[in-house]
Amino acid sequence: MDRDATSATNLLERKNILIADILTSVRDYFNLALAPVDDTASTGQTAERSLAMETKLSAMIKSTEDLVSLSRRIRELWIIGALKPVTGEADQGMDMDSEQVFSLLGALRERQRQSLLQHAAAAGGGFTYEVGGLDGPAVPGSESK
Repeated sequence: MDRDATSATNLLERKNILIADILTSVRDYFNLALAPVDDTASTGQTAERSLAMETKLSAMIKSTEDLVSLSRRIRELWIIGALKPVTGEADQGMDMDSEQVFSLLGALRERQRQSLLQHAAAAGGGFTYEVGGLDGPAVPGSESK
């Protein structure tokens, strides 16, 4: 496994651990908060429950802060990775891929035109269809002389 895949796996694992910590803290906090208190509870028992709730709340806040920090780290890595220079070989591959995508889009566009023309002909016509650029029709009066 290469370094980038290992790093991504570690970041994903950290995220999962932090989310599990947050969910556990929330569950424990609500269990403490919703546990019934009987009339015989002493001041010590009440203080212990209060301290436990504060501890769980602090753990929840810490895990949330860690998750935000991890999110920032992931964004930094993504930006730094996106700014790496593209090699000539990769650039050629992207050009070939983009040409394929544009030709597929052109074919899809032509099929949609033909479908529209067939539907219009079946409905009795009533309009004309002009093939133009992707920028849309020219604005009247803006033609160059």
